[in-house]
Amino acid sequence: MSNASSAEWLFIDHPDFWSELVCLEQLTGWASPYHTASSLKYYQQRPLDDGNTLQDCSFVFQWKGETVAAFIGALVTVNGIINLRAYEMPCYWIEHPERLSRKATKILFERLECLVNQAKGEVWLKDFLINGELSSLSQYLLLKGGTAGPRFSRVIDLQNDTARIKNNIRKSYTSLVNWGLRELKPTVFTAETLSWRQMLEFRELHIREAGRVTRSSASWHRQYESVLKGEAFVVLGYLDNALVSAGLFSCSQVACYYGVSASRRDLFKKPLFHAILWTAILHAKERGCLWFEVGEQLFENHPDKSPPTKKELDISLFKSGFGGGVRVYMDVLLNH
Repeated sequence: MSNASSAEWLFIDHPDFWSELVCLEQLTGWASPYHTASSLKYYQQRPLDDGNTLQDCSFVFQWKGETVAAFIGALVTVNGIINLRAYEMPCYWIEHPERLSRKATKILFERLECLVNQAKGEVWLKDFLINGELSSLSQYLLLKGGTAGPRFSRVIDLQNDTARIKNNIRKSYTSLVNWGLRELKPTVFTAETLSWRQMLEFRELHIREAGRVTRSSASWHRQYESVLKGEAFVVLGYLDNALVSAGLFSCSQVACYYGVSASRRDLFKKPLFHAILWTAILHAKERGCLWFEVGEQLFENHPDKSPPTKKELDISLFKSGFGGGVRVYMDVLLNH
């Protein structure tokens, strides 16, 4: 049997693409909440709205009948320059090192090199450091002249019991969460209960507080579809029958990610979002997620070349009040 016949490629339109990707994620113990099928459709929308051209290059790689690696990314042309990324997000790479023989690795990286060479701008990869190791694709990009920098994220371990998770919340938050639970009565909306009318209400709140339309109605509809497909949920809080706080949370079979929110700025003296976020954490635990990613953990002088603003630091401080630990990811960038 030739090496070529031992290899099989499942591209994103293949009926088994997503099921094989999930199987590989289960083997490694990690599944990105950013790179689910519905999340990718959402992240496609803004580049399309901006008039950019997209060519999906995602694949699952099988060797001798076993799934050994998967890549999610696209060639995105912006102002005539081709970049390799997962639309708005960095590319995603997951592998099973024990199944990657030398012959399999050689064939696999021939395809990856072809993709990298087509990108005349930048290649952007998010390495989740699965099992604490830098992936083979990250190492390849670094050997090609890329750079890498750590990113930090506040992550709550949902494998702990609820009492312990609650005990890790900042003490000053306890009364604020309780106020929100009592006054706003936050409600979780899933595929079975969320309506497009409620999603539009969320969008209108977001526009009101942003002071402008930040993204198209189509992008909101794609987020709505992610809820209908079970890859996200929404939490809404009302005060005097008016929507005052809302959040959307994306999920994989392993992790939940705080995606987008909006709250009434004129009511900021009231703790509007505390109970929304706490309700989302509890729901993610109920649905079987192992981790809840509250958001990026920022530090005053990191990165030193472009430190975060005071507003960004304040948001990070708010999120850190819900406890959890700090997980390190790696941003790998190859700029041609």
